[in-house]
Amino acid sequence: MDAPGLRYGTVPLGSRGGEVSAVVAGEAQTRPAAFPQRPGMLDGLLGTALSELDQREDAFTLRVQAPAGGEGLPVLFFIPGGGFTTGSGESRWYDSPALVRNGGFVLVTVNYRLGATGHFGPSGDPSESTKPLRDLRAALAWVQENISAFGGDPGKVTLAGDSAGAWYAYALSIDPSVRGLAAQTLLLSMPRLAPLPVDVWLNHRAAVLGTLGSELATAPAPAILDAQEAARAGLRAFPYMPAESAEAPVDLVRYADSVQRIHTGALLIVTTAEESAAFLRNQPRDGFTDAGVDEFLERTFKDPALAAELLESDDAYLRMVRAATLAQFRLPALEIAAHSPVPAEVVRFDHQSKLDGAYAAHCFPLAFIFDGTDRWKDSPMMVEAAEAETARVTALMRELICRFLYCGVADGSRYDAGDPRSLVIDAGGIRWEPVREAEAQVLG
Repeated sequence: MDAPGLRYGTVPLGSRGGEVSAVVAGEAQTRPAAFPQRPGMLDGLLGTALSELDQREDAFTLRVQAPAGGEGLPVLFFIPGGGFTTGSGESRWYDSPALVRNGGFVLVTVNYRLGATGHFGPSGDPSESTKPLRDLRAALAWVQENISAFGGDPGKVTLAGDSAGAWYAYALSIDPSVRGLAAQTLLLSMPRLAPLPVDVWLNHRAAVLGTLGSELATAPAPAILDAQEAARAGLRAFPYMPAESAEAPVDLVRYADSVQRIHTGALLIVTTAEESAAFLRNQPRDGFTDAGVDEFLERTFKDPALAAELLESDDAYLRMVRAATLAQFRLPALEIAAHSPVPAEVVRFDHQSKLDGAYAAHCFPLAFIFDGTDRWKDSPMMVEAAEAETARVTALMRELICRFLYCGVADGSRYDAGDPRSLVIDAGGIRWEPVREAEAQVLG
């Protein structure tokens, strides 16, 4: 069963910044679409499948894929990433008939508002920046009401996401208003990104409005996208994301504190060995120097020498990739797991792409979870992928996900801060490795 274009919510006609409200039960499917967006920063890695979708400002839809005849099945509610400005749950990247049939679960992939229209509004109140979180909360409520009709169990929903989608999944998992809408949390490649300070968010909003030259409420969507991209150059990285607020709390990235509020019952956290290659590989290689890496280590880590021990390369580019990965992805995963009050498991994905400079890049695991052989074959990161290796890694990743959906975190897999270890997956198989002493010390 494949049901795309299911409307989970709506906003009043002409109310671009309005709050999403529930739809009437049984509303017909719509043509699959994405919220308005420009090409993404990682298209050179992922490919351009998102450009195949129509774009609409009312794309409050989700897609349900399920095996025929199922009943009481676990549900994977997956939030796509895209740097808070791109992405869609309706993309062919998430076509997964074999995954749901063989895995025996229901897959829900979801749209949410993006970019300037998703994070700004007419009043300048920071709550306008968290509209995507409320979109996703509405979609989760829809799942609770409707997923049994597709064979899913509303009590067995795993809230999952990749990249920015994982950021949202974590924020929702510690939001008390979402309690009861999900039973577990799966985080793929969640970046350490603090919500924007309100003054910074207001500056970003002013920059877009100044470039736009008209009101957000009345400007055409293409003009807003043009202003969004034109203003971006003068702003900090990831300028269009939630600001500090009740739904995006200031302590979100103080994970030892924020994870104490988690309301789901288990955590699976997956990162890759070279996440940051996705963001650095297009920069000139001769721009990476040992001195530059050392400066980054000094600026980022309390013990730069200890962090340097973990980079394990003489190549300045690869050292920078691994240093940024350690700071932005690996250490957050370990910190969450070490302090989680619920069982948590940590996994590192080490399988490498053949694409020059990509290594085990951010987003690469997606092609081994969803039906990647067909749907991701034109993705640059899958260039020259060996069929046997792809099949082996796909089987390992799917086994990992399905085991979590059905069983949560087994006692023997639970992260133990006193004896830390993580699973490692690559073409050679799956194995436990102790968390390196330097990682634990840098984390501590």
